[in-house]
Amino acid sequence: MDAGEYQSYCILKYQGNSQIIKERMKVISSTNDGFIISEKDLELRGSGEFFGTRQHGIPEFKIANLFEDIAILKTVQGLAIQIIEKDPLLEKKENQLLKKLVDEKFKNRIEI
Repeated sequence: MDAGEYQSYCILKYQGNSQIIKERMKVISSTNDGFIISEKDLELRGSGEFFGTRQHGIPEFKIANLFEDIAILKTVQGLAIQIIEKDPLLEKKENQLLKKLVDEKFKNRIEI
């Protein structure tokens, strides 16, 4: 991608003087790598603020920290996908306990 002929500028405006604000400003002014910025933002927010969860009503993780436990969460996600691909309605004997737990936890939100 070609750079434009004019110099670009970014002016950041913030309010407050907390340590989190200082860390955010330090990161965003030291790199233009969106992955580094988002990783640091996730670290500073904590898992409960991922995707703006306060606005969407998603509770904080009780068992895992999204930032610290990403490797195990990806493993569990892969296993969950395998189970659903092989037994989408969780009807097999080995998935009966899982089906019971899912039904109890999400009974008001599941549509078949």
